[in-house]
Amino acid sequence: MTRTNISTGGAMEETYGYSRAVRMGNVVKVSGTCSTDGDGNTHGVGDVTAQVARCFEIISSALEGAGATLGDIVINRIYLTNIEDAEAAGSAHGAIFAEVKPACTMMAVAALVRDDFLVEIECEAIVPDGAEDATTH
Repeated sequence: MTRTNISTGGAMEETYGYSRAVRMGNVVKVSGTCSTDGDGNTHGVGDVTAQVARCFEIISSALEGAGATLGDIVINRIYLTNIEDAEAAGSAHGAIFAEVKPACTMMAVAALVRDDFLVEIECEAIVPDGAEDATTH
């Protein structure tokens, strides 16, 4: 079984030694993803809705690199630093996944790697049979 590591160019990927996503066979696992811009700065400081949306933009890019889409996600795990943000984060998630409706877990954690990160999201996707890994084209 071929392993494909996918990077989205985030500074932490290299520094911390991880891939944004890994595809093995038809399974794609996406690392915990926080809301950063192209320079590594936090996007949407103080706005959990903006941070959720940005996380899924980054996740979408990683999935594309693995030959998958947001529609192939089977589970999302959403980690919040403040459980009072659950309704806003859930609504943002619902707007993106109204049709797909993947399994989803949401929980509060004590902290994330930066104080201004309000949310971190990881997911798993199953690529449909016959879909090629985008890195092999």
